[in-house]
Amino acid sequence: MLALKEAIANGATGELVYLKDYKIEECDGCMNCVFRNIPCHLDDDWYKLLNKISSADALFLSAPTYVLSIPGSLKLVMDRYLLMPQYFNKIYPRPAMSVGIGGLADWNHFELPLMNLFLLGLGFGIVDSFYARAAGPGEVLLSNEGIERIKSEVKFMLSWKYKPFESRIASHCPVCFSTIFERIKGNKYKCPVCAVESEQQEDGYYFLADNLNNHRWTPDNVEDHFTNWILKTKDRFKKNLRQINQQKRKFEL
Repeated sequence: MLALKEAIANGATGELVYLKDYKIEECDGCMNCVFRNIPCHLDDDWYKLLNKISSADALFLSAPTYVLSIPGSLKLVMDRYLLMPQYFNKIYPRPAMSVGIGGLADWNHFELPLMNLFLLGLGFGIVDSFYARAAGPGEVLLSNEGIERIKSEVKFMLSWKYKPFESRIASHCPVCFSTIFERIKGNKYKCPVCAVESEQQEDGYYFLADNLNNHRWTPDNVEDHFTNWILKTKDRFKKNLRQINQQKRKFEL
């Protein structure tokens, strides 16, 4: 936080934002934001929060680990994803970094992938992502290594410029930093967060530049997903609505 305060004092746009200060309701799946193209009817601070985030030059995201994963407050924001495309082009490709905080090494595997899923879905480019070991509240402040890394990356973010990915060998996905991979066949693997394919080699995973630069969260692929999948479900849903309601009545108690 000290590094962020220093960056803000030096002219960066933004401020410290805590999710606990925002009321975020659970998405009720009404789909009106997509099917009718109207603002979400839930009376909360979702738009206030996203307007704040979209005005920042860069974003530093930090969260504790709850049961191998992210806390519920962040998940509530992520579950409103259908509202995020309106912010995507405002943000892309601004830089971001994520730091997950928790204790045991084997109890955090979904933390960073889900944090970075949130960042990529909003249009941020991830410049660094790592996990800080700290079991008790505030204990992470005793990690000089972690604090120095944050300071260094915050400074880097303020001068970061987007450039295409190059082919490389890495132990994690270069786009989202995930270390979780889905085996396709043989030595072929795919990142479940950004859908980038790779080839397992002795010293890591080999990622082709073409695959990295065509990941799930590029502007073209995000637009294609909403236009050719999500929006097209509207007509199908309307066509099937009568049958859906008939089936629903069969199962009502």
